[in-house]
Amino acid sequence: MVWTVLCWMLVMASGLLWDRRYTQVLLLVLAVVAVATRTVTLTEWTGLARLLILGLSPWLLVSYREAAERLKDELHAQEAQQTTKLQDATRFSEEIQKANQDAEAHIAAITDLYRVTKETVRALHVKELFDASLTIAPRLLSAGGLRLMDWSGDKPQLLRARRRMDGRMTVVGEGDAHSAGEPAKLLEVEEAIMRQVVSLGQPASAAVRELASVAPTGISRMAWAPLWREQKAVGALVADELPEQQLKTLSIVANQLSLQLSRIQLFQQVEALAVTDALTGLFVRNYFMERARDEIARCQRLNMPSTVLMIDLDRFKEKNDTYGHLVGDVVLRDVARLLQRNLREIDLIARYGGEEFILLLTESSAEQAEPIAQRLKQLVEAHPIRAYDELLTQTISMGMASFPNDGRTLDELVEHADQALYAAKRSGRNQVVRWIPTSST
Repeated sequence: MVWTVLCWMLVMASGLLWDRRYTQVLLLVLAVVAVATRTVTLTEWTGLARLLILGLSPWLLVSYREAAERLKDELHAQEAQQTTKLQDATRFSEEIQKANQDAEAHIAAITDLYRVTKETVRALHVKELFDASLTIAPRLLSAGGLRLMDWSGDKPQLLRARRRMDGRMTVVGEGDAHSAGEPAKLLEVEEAIMRQVVSLGQPASAAVRELASVAPTGISRMAWAPLWREQKAVGALVADELPEQQLKTLSIVANQLSLQLSRIQLFQQVEALAVTDALTGLFVRNYFMERARDEIARCQRLNMPSTVLMIDLDRFKEKNDTYGHLVGDVVLRDVARLLQRNLREIDLIARYGGEEFILLLTESSAEQAEPIAQRLKQLVEAHPIRAYDELLTQTISMGMASFPNDGRTLDELVEHADQALYAAKRSGRNQVVRWIPTSST
């Protein structure tokens, strides 16, 4: 009996812990031991029933254990499938998030481009372009300062700005040689940047066009992006203390400034080619100033006088407001032609701006120029002007300054003649006033 119980316990342990094959072998051993020890009697049905019960109990235990293990494997498989699906969903969510971030970055780049364009599109000169860019740059770049280097023209230009305590950027160097029109002296790091930009040559692709780099010579947190024109690097936008993650934004700003710089240079070329005013047919101001400087220099060499006359149409705004700008254009054109017809061929006349004209009476002193000015004033006053259905008259005021007594340079003569002109208008208009030091007070 004891051996039978021990064998049965061993079979039960096998059912709990071991493989089905071991349990089968141990069941045979249990049957042999039970018969040998006469624990069961095969001739009696009760012995057979007892033997069957002893054999079924471990066998059922094995079946339950294997069923539990299969269930556990199925649960593990389901868990693995769910984990895989969750990982796939997580990856998909990350991809969507990255796509959203890329889209937001793209939208931000387009918005930055629009802002730069909006702020700089009205600029007609490089200085105006730089000033306009300073209104938008602090919102796009965390730079401590900006430098615009442009060597595309006859005179290289360098403009610098620094960030103030309130976050805005202001131009530095106002009032020095640079602001007076002389090219600013390049610092060592600026010369190094210029050499690197020039060495780029022609850009091979859009990626190179958008290039932004850390400046040479180990200067910390200084970066630059080239300015392009006609496949050639003609300048650079330099940012001081710029975080590396903003290099792309610097490229966007530089690319847009390149477009505006090309437009400005084209405008200046067209402006330089235009020498006559479309409305009056007189010289434009810039061309007059170039010619007049040459004449003043010639008079200085030959020790001869010259006189500058500034002319303004009296109460011209009232005519525009009363009769309209078309009538005002007729008045301007008639007065301009009348003045031009009554000057010598060696004299110069130009439309200075608005309703103002400027004259240079070459080789004429103040004493010689004054009767000429009086005669021109009287001719205009007596001249009837037919403007569509209106018959009008016009008077003019004149200011006069002579070389060399009233000024040694053209700029001085123009300034003094302008002061005399305003003295004439304050004194009642329709008169000629010569500049004297007290006329400006």
